Formats: sequence, C-alpha cells, structure tokens
Amino acid sequence: MSTTAKQAFVLAIGGLLITAFILRLARRRLLSTRYAIGWLGIGALVAVAAALMPFVGRLGRLANMTPTAVLLTISSVLLLAISVQLSISVSQLQERLRTTAEAHALLASRLDEMEQRDR
Repeated sequence: MSTTAKQAFVLAIGGLLITAFILRLARRRLLSTRYAIGWLGIGALVAVAAALMPFVGRLGRLANMTPTAVLLTISSVLLLAISVQLSISVSQLQERLRTTAEAHALLASRLDEMEQRDR
C-alpha cells in the first residue's frame, strides 16, 4: 500500500471518528445544533480530503511542499478560522451579558426607589 493510500485511509477514519464524536455530543446536548453542524461539516471535509489525496499531492508539487505540509497548512487555516469564529461568539455573549447586567441594575434601582416612595 502506498503512502498516499495510507494517508487517505487515516484521513477517512479520522473524518468518520470526528463525525461520530460530534453526533454523540449533540445527542447528549453538550453541543448546540449550530456548532454541531459546523463540526459535522469539518468531519465531512476531512473524509472528502481522503478522496482528494492525489490532488493534494499535485497541489503540493505546485507549491513545492509535501502533501503532509499542504494538509497541515489547510488544517492550520481551518483552526484559525474556528478560533476567530469562537472569539466572535464569545464577544457577542459578553456584550449581551453586560447589557443584561446593566438593565438589571437599572430595574433594581428603580424598584428600590418605588419601594422607598411607598413607605
């Protein structure tokens, strides 16, 4: 078995394992549907990458890189994109939390004022 075929096999198994793991997390409700769909897409992308291994070799030759280096570069870019997306989500959640805390503080202050007037 050639090295390319072995790498393709490992990628295919990895994609299937990622997909199975994400489905398990989603069924246990440890992962929201929004993120589960994204990670399932990544699992499918990994599995499709297995079928595209011959093209990765050609792309590597064009860029003067080994197929492994090409896959690592693509993986690094994908991880960077996921990190940026998660940073955006966390930033939005922090903003919502701040807004909610401010609204709560204003309502609590107003309630205290109303209780003092009623006395």
